[in-house]
Order: sequence, then C-alpha cells, then structure tokens
Amino acid sequence: MSVSARIMRLRRFLQYQLWVRPALASLFSIFMAGIAFWAGQISDSAVGLKIDEDSLITLFTIFASSMLTVATFTVSAIVTAASTAASTTTPRAARHVVSDGKAQLVPSAFIAAFIYSFIAIIALQVVTYGPTGRFVLFAGLVILVVFVLVSFINWIDHAMKLGRHSTTIEKLRSAAVQSITPESAGTFGAAVADSGRDTGGAGVVTKNWGYVSTIDVEKLNDAATEANCHIRISVRPGDYLGPGMCVATVLPVEALTDELTTCIVDAVDCDTERHVDIDIRFNIVNLTETADRALSPGVNDPGTAIYILNILAETIAYWSKAVRSPDALEVKYARVSMPALTAREIVNDGFTPIARDGAGAVEVGVRLHKVLNMLGALPHTALRVEVARMAQVAAELSDAALVSPAHKALVARARVFDQARQVSAP
Repeated sequence: MSVSARIMRLRRFLQYQLWVRPALASLFSIFMAGIAFWAGQISDSAVGLKIDEDSLITLFTIFASSMLTVATFTVSAIVTAASTAASTTTPRAARHVVSDGKAQLVPSAFIAAFIYSFIAIIALQVVTYGPTGRFVLFAGLVILVVFVLVSFINWIDHAMKLGRHSTTIEKLRSAAVQSITPESAGTFGAAVADSGRDTGGAGVVTKNWGYVSTIDVEKLNDAATEANCHIRISVRPGDYLGPGMCVATVLPVEALTDELTTCIVDAVDCDTERHVDIDIRFNIVNLTETADRALSPGVNDPGTAIYILNILAETIAYWSKAVRSPDALEVKYARVSMPALTAREIVNDGFTPIARDGAGAVEVGVRLHKVLNMLGALPHTALRVEVARMAQVAAELSDAALVSPAHKALVARARVFDQARQVSAP
C-alpha cells in the first residue's frame, strides 16, 4: 500500500473517533503529573508561591467533579446535535457533526482537566511531592484552566450553531466543494478508460462486500510495471461491490498471476459506508437528499430546496472547472486506466429527485430551470448536453404535476435557455 493510501485510511479512521483527542489530552495530563513528581524529587527548595498539600487536594477535587459534569453535558449536546442534523437534512449528515473539530476539542479539554485532577489527587495521597512538585502540579492546573476557559468560550458560540439546519447544510456544501480536486474529478492520475470494454483481457473479481472507498492507483501502476501489463479498473470510489463482481481487467491475459490478482483486490479497498473526502457523487447525493426531504409533504419546505439548488449549481460548476483542468487530464500512471466521472452521473445525482418530487411546486420548478440555465452557460459540452436533457425531463414532470396553466407557463418561460449567455465550449 502506498504512503498516501495509508495516510488517507488513517485520517478517515481518526476523523470520526471522539476518543482520540480526549485520549491525547489525557496523556498530557499524565505527563504533567509525572513531570511534577520528577521535579519534586530533584529539587526540595522552596518556591515563591506557598501551596500546601491539603489545599491542593481540595482544589483538585472541586475541579475534577465540575469537569466531569461539564464533559458529560458536552457529549450529550454533541449527540443531540448529530441526531438533529440527521433528522432535518440527511442521515449521513450526522458524521459531519461528529467530525467537527471544535465539537471534539471541547470535551477533550474537559476530560483532560478531569483526568489531570483525578491523577493529581491520587499522586498527592500516595507519594510525596515536595514544594517544587506541588508548584508544578499547580502550574499544570493553571494551564488546563486556561485551556478549558478558551475552549468553553468558543463552545458557547459553536453550540448555538451546531446541529442547526443552516449549519448542517453549510457543512454538506463545504464537504462537497472540498472533495472536488483535479484528482477526484479526473481519474486519480490514471488514464481514462475507453467507453468500450477491452477485448482479450483477463478479469479480476473481488470477494469483498461494500462501497469502494479507496483505489491505490500508484500501487497498481507499480504492479503493472513489474508485470509488464496494463490494468483497467472498472470501478470508481462510491461504487458498490459484491463477491464475483469484476473490478479490473488485465491486458494481456498471460500477465495475470495470483500475486497480481491479490494486489489488485487489495488496492481496491471497500468499506461499509461511503466517504466524503474523494467521493464527489456521494456529497452531491447528500445535498440532493436534503432538498428532497424538504419537499416531502410532511416538511413542505420549498425554500430549503431552492437554497440547495443554488448550492448544487455552485458545486457542479466547480466540478466542471476541475474536471477540465490540466491537472485532471494529466496521466501520471500510464499503466492504469479507469472510468471517468461523467456529466450524466453528476446531473442525475443532483437533480433527478428534485425534479421528480418538486414537480408540483412552481417555485421549485422555476428555480430548477434557472439553475440548469446557469450550468448550461458553462463552456463544458458534455455538461450542456446533460443539462438540456434534464431540463426536458423536469419540464415533462412539471407539466404533468402542475394544474394551473399560469404555473405551467412560468415554468415553461424559465426553461428557455438564455441564448445570450451560452458560450461555445472549447
């Protein structure tokens, strides 16, 4: 496995683990208690600040009990915010709340202060620290108090926003934009596979279940170079695999060995869930699901759907720019090819549910066609074709769902492309 693939897996694992930061903060607490004991052993001289053992134990006891209460409350607030985000937008949005940096930092500060106080109380009762050791213990407490106060002040403002509908949508938008890079919009440095299936190749099937989370193109290219062959990957991140499904084709046939088969299967990593860092379609689907939920009869919130349509326009325009960039077209690993992310997939993921479930809302229909007009004005031929196709489908759905001729006329007028804004694609 290449270094970049290992780093990506590690980052994904740590991102959603609430225990990581509290564990690191706890290690700092233990380290400070050890430093205090060491300082007390090497120096018995009095310090300027007189701190007796009983007062220090009392102070630590008060601090430990209060920090444990606040930490419990903070974790409960994070869980509630994640539940709210999942119920108001899309269930997949809960992970964005859990992975929030400030949301993880605040309980870390409280838990670190609790553990430090708890360890200090035990240490003061078991061993003799001396004046210098007690002073170092107190200095460590002062550092943690400052850390807790700064974290708590930031938490007050952050807690008011965490889990709110608008905040969650902004997190979904940010995740979608950040996932669009020249590598993820293109083929991760591999060559673009032909639309037709290669002939004469040997297929490699997987025994795994799950969504494709990572494709280690660098590892595959090294293996193909060593075996003097070409590997055509047939999946992209976000595709679902099951046992017996073909994940790659090796050319020529005689180059495929058991060792190469194992290498290919291991390079196409699967997981039980999709990831937001490189799976562009998954992020677009999350935005679309939020709009689709807002259009349900139980919610009846077309304003949110219109807001999401604007975000989708921005996101897809950003993808259009990235996929046509020189970096996306650059082939770094010539012995590996994989399918490109097509405009049809992007447009279908972004607008099909909204066009279907928002067909009866004239305001949603008008905004949908205006957004499609914006995207149709981009210098991207394939995107313009798919946008025109989606506009036709949306018009048919609206015409069947709307009752008022006046509403139908509004949607029809919005559907007409502004010819003055159309530019020729290169």
